Amino acid sequence: MAGSTEEEPLAVLLLPGRLEDIALEAHARDLLAIPRVVALEPPRVRLPRFLRGPGSPRQVGRLRFPGRVRLLVLYHPAQYPLARRLIAHYDDVELWYIAPGREELEAADDRDLQSFDALAQERATRVLAVTETGGVDDAALRERLRELGVISPYAFIPRVPPRHRTRR
Repeated sequence: MAGSTEEEPLAVLLLPGRLEDIALEAHARDLLAIPRVVALEPPRVRLPRFLRGPGSPRQVGRLRFPGRVRLLVLYHPAQYPLARRLIAHYDDVELWYIAPGREELEAADDRDLQSFDALAQERATRVLAVTETGGVDDAALRERLRELGVISPYAFIPRVPPRHRTRR
């Protein structure tokens, strides 16, 4: 589960695609300028439908972060199953959700997305909305990042988890 208290606190952005391709790229890049913020993009190779999904709990456990995951920022409801698995795997993780507009969800005409949106809205510590200008009012998020120590005046010294080696 979560590591020691000595680990640096981290925020993880759960992106619905390549950073360059998402609608809120500028917002994500702004958060990624914070040293203790990292992003997860979905795989770039399109998998067959039966292999798609958020990954097994075992795969989530294989993810290695350079610190202690304290906050997840969900950019799209399609990433909610992954968020749920990360929350189950790591202790004391908050979920902040940047909800797409109703029109976008209805236009997608995807019941799974609508269901994931409802679940994310229910589970999220806080739901942030996209403004009419396409930005995000994230003052509350930034304040929480300060409280958790993700935004910190101290240097970021990542702890690289050791790789398990097998003897030959």
